[in-house]
Amino acid sequence: MNLNPQEIKLFTDEHGMQVLLNGEKIPVDKVALAFPQSDPDRYVGLLNTDGQEIGLIENPKMLDKESQDLLDRALREIYFVPTILEIRSVESRGTSSHWEVVTDDGDRSFRIPDREALYGSEAPAITITDESGKRYLIPDYWSMDREDREAIRDLLPDKVVRSRARRGIRVR
Repeated sequence: MNLNPQEIKLFTDEHGMQVLLNGEKIPVDKVALAFPQSDPDRYVGLLNTDGQEIGLIENPKMLDKESQDLLDRALREIYFVPTILEIRSVESRGTSSHWEVVTDDGDRSFRIPDREALYGSEAPAITITDESGKRYLIPDYWSMDREDREAIRDLLPDKVVRSRARRGIRVR
């Protein structure tokens, strides 16, 4: 269902985010961009606690200022991807590992379930997804300090390793 941004209001209370729709308060469990890459400023979906779509806001810029600010904060929490500047430690525990890093958004600590959490389709960039679904970016693995590279060497996606070999640089 398309939601008219001039007929709804987003707010938070002790139960979290809510949408006021036709005089009824409906809990909003998640917000999601329909087209995060190609059209990130339009088409925002609101989902209820059962994962069902409440509706789609075609143009969120038409919301009142408070609703717009709340939605922007919620989307930033989901879609902001901090860049890893330094790896302080990576401790393996079985197939999972615990990471301590410095990002462009401050110090972070997270756990990944296995090496599949490192995605290297845009090698030498690596996108890391932690257990909670939060993503982190290493823009260029090969430009990192040697100690940082060593900390995650055994977890590297194959495409990242091959990207170095294609450059004609020996992998140690």
